Amino acid sequence: MNDFKKMYDRLEELMLNKLPECIVKWNKENADFYRFELKPFTNGCMDPGTNKVPYFVMTFKEAEQAKKDRIINTINYRFDFEFYYEKDNVTDFKKTLLYEHVIEEMLKEDNFEYWQNIEIPKLTAKKFELLVHVEW
Repeated sequence: MNDFKKMYDRLEELMLNKLPECIVKWNKENADFYRFELKPFTNGCMDPGTNKVPYFVMTFKEAEQAKKDRIINTINYRFDFEFYYEKDNVTDFKKTLLYEHVIEEMLKEDNFEYWQNIEIPKLTAKKFELLVHVEW
């Protein structure tokens, strides 16, 4: 459980403090190509309920350990990210795909032990799922 707490705290810190910098960087490098800019999130905390868009909700979904995971001493943590956007001419799926990419790159650049083995098994128009494999 201590691993989960460290991982959740780190993820929360990155989403609130590092992600805005990553969005600015993405905009500088890609806005001309995509012909729009990603907007910074309005979250001041991780809880839902803000009226300003865009904002996101991050929730811990589950920790699971399948038979093969017990054999290789791995536990899988699932986090859901749900996004709320303002209405414009860019599809929600395109925005979610790009935010997912920025978040995944942010985690890969972060020198934190738990981000060594992550994947995105599910992506929809306004949500994606982050799966973190942790060896124990």
